[in-house]
Amino acid sequence: MLKKIVKKLWQGKYCSIRDYEIPKAIKKGGMLLIHKDKQMFISTDNLSRLQTTGKIIQSNYKGSYQLVDILFKPDTENINQVKLF
Repeated sequence: MLKKIVKKLWQGKYCSIRDYEIPKAIKKGGMLLIHKDKQMFISTDNLSRLQTTGKIIQSNYKGSYQLVDILFKPDTENINQVKLF
């Protein structure tokens, strides 16, 4: 699982990730977004459905990227905890 710490939410509700982070997260089995004390898990199925938005941004170092905006809905349950039936 790829962990990403988000410092700010765009418009107070959207989390922006870069397009090249999506394939890395799919290979690792999903992405965990952390904002302040809340976290949100995105599965590989949901990651594969995401579409890039906006213009191409030139990186300061090498290459370019596009952003993917995700509505940040924190999980109410701990994903590391096993559910009992």
